[in-house]
This record gives sequence, structure tokens and C-alpha cells, in this order.
Amino acid sequence: MDDKLSLKEKLEITVQTGLQLIPYVGGALSTAYFSTKQEKRFKRVESYYIETADKINQLQLQLPPINIHDEDSLTSLIEHLNDKIEKEHSDKKREYFKNFFINMLRTPTLENNYDERRIFLEALSDITILEFNVLLSFSEEHKAKTILNNDDDVIVGAKSRLEMFGFLEGQYMSFLGGTTVKSLLITPFGKKFINFCLE
Repeated sequence: MDDKLSLKEKLEITVQTGLQLIPYVGGALSTAYFSTKQEKRFKRVESYYIETADKINQLQLQLPPINIHDEDSLTSLIEHLNDKIEKEHSDKKREYFKNFFINMLRTPTLENNYDERRIFLEALSDITILEFNVLLSFSEEHKAKTILNNDDDVIVGAKSRLEMFGFLEGQYMSFLGGTTVKSLLITPFGKKFINFCLE
């Protein structure tokens, strides 16, 4: 067993120590912050699994037996998912995480699809609700239901990040006179991500 502190644990100790240095209120502030933080994280994970179980029951899903999954791959994804759930405050994103988890259980999680699912999980954790909506606006199935009411610069930034994830790709068209126009299209990988996390 490795009993070295992780970078995250070292950072938390540093923050806790730093809070305690504040005159008069530091100790109480540190205790309040860290006990509240831990309680919120525990409650988020607990409520997430209760809500997910309710959703599975409401949808009357028949999940395949657990032994169809590669145990190490599935366990690893669940550990990473729990870390994401602990920190996620958005109800909408928590709903996407539920869909991710259900879809992960509905089809075998194996060594050969682990990386793709891990990328989906990391991307889902990293992207904002706005970025998810921008991605949906490129999907023929979801375009009509997607409303974007944000500043153009924010939308441009969202599109760029979605390109970096491989969910959108640019196509360049050149016109007479030397003008080049870039248009974006959703990739098959982007469609797969939407299907895995939205439905």
C-alpha cells in the first residue's frame, strides 16, 4: 500500500493550514470549510446513486449481468465518475452523468472501449452546459430544441474547445478572390458522445 500523499491531498492540507493562519477565525473557518466540503461531496454522491437507481426503475431498464463487464475497467470508470460527481454542482450535468453511467452499464465496459468511455467522462466533466448546448446545435436530432442566447465570443470559444475534444471538425472552402471560409460539422465521435451522455 502506498501511503504517500497525493498532490490533491497536499493541496488540501496547504489550504487547511492556510485557513487556520487567519487571525481569530482561522481555526473555525478551516473546520467549517472542510467539514462542509466533505459533507457536500458525500451527499452529492449519495443522492446521485439514489436518483440514478430511481431513473433505472422508472425507465424499467433491464441491465445485463455485471459479469459481462471487465471488472477492472468498470471499477476504474466508477472511481473516476465518483470523483466527478463529488465536485459537480450543476443538476443538468449530474443528469448527463446519470445517462453516462446507465449507458456504461447497458453495454459491456471492456478494455477495448475503456479509453473511449474515459475520454467521454473526462470531456463531460470538463465541458460547460453552454458547450454541450453548442454541440447539440450541430446535431440534426437536437438542433431544433437548442437555444443559444450568449455572446458571440463565448460561442466561438465553446466551438474551439469542442473542436479540441474532437466533437466538431472544421471544413474549409476557398472562393475566388482568395477568401477561405471555415464551417464546422459534428463528428461521428461527437454524435457518439451525445448519444452516450444525453440519452
